[in-house]
Amino acid sequence: MRIFTGQLRFFLTYRRILILGPVNSGKSYLFGKITESWRRRGYRFSALDLDVGQSTLGVPTTMNCLCGKVHHFFFYGFTSPRAYPMRFLAGVSRLARRGRLVVDTTGYVEVPHGLELKANIMEIIRPDLVIAFPLNDPVWDSYLRGLPCRVVFMEKSPEVKKRGPLQRERYREGKFQEYFRETEQVWAPLERLLPIRPGYSPSPGNLVSFRRAGEDQFLGWIEEVKENGVVVKYPAGRTPTEEVVFSYYNMKRKRQLNLFEEGGKDEGLD
Repeated sequence: MRIFTGQLRFFLTYRRILILGPVNSGKSYLFGKITESWRRRGYRFSALDLDVGQSTLGVPTTMNCLCGKVHHFFFYGFTSPRAYPMRFLAGVSRLARRGRLVVDTTGYVEVPHGLELKANIMEIIRPDLVIAFPLNDPVWDSYLRGLPCRVVFMEKSPEVKKRGPLQRERYREGKFQEYFRETEQVWAPLERLLPIRPGYSPSPGNLVSFRRAGEDQFLGWIEEVKENGVVVKYPAGRTPTEEVVFSYYNMKRKRQLNLFEEGGKDEGLD
């Protein structure tokens, strides 16, 4: 995907940039070009990656913010923002930083719910520039043209390679394999486990996050469930914390068979 030098220079004159668009439109490519350019110029900035299904800064199910060399993340627990919108917005609020910022969003843009979610994200971020790839919907066009900030409409480049559901799933699997390449294990009593969504019990394969004072430190996954606790695998060299939350996203299933990611529609969700 080509971004002309003059076009990129224009984008870089803004301090808070949010990138919108459907799946396979070129959002992550442009996100990378902007962060690379700011870094070469020596700017202090934050890069916020909200793509919980195809993250470039972290592993799937997480939202990530890179501030210089400091990496913060929020364990959202799902690969689609439509699974738990309130938690998704809580993650945006937790990670959004003041000052110079560029934000990569997910491809979930369906009207009305995708639009409502993005509108709430913009209320939190307060961008001065929105870069929008083709959304092909008059409701979106009307909304974007009414924003109190600069909006630039981008054409989708024919150079962008479409990544279908199978390729997206393989990408997720590769990220998890890399993250959990070497592991250790720890015993966690059931009373220490807190479900992301009330009413769920832990199962083998469920992802967990080890937290300290409410801040996510690193991920793990449940290897075995016993009567009074679970065995959790986590990246080697880390120190487990007392606070552990879990999601019903299951690493042992090739496909997440829940209400939010079934029916072959995940191509347009994450």
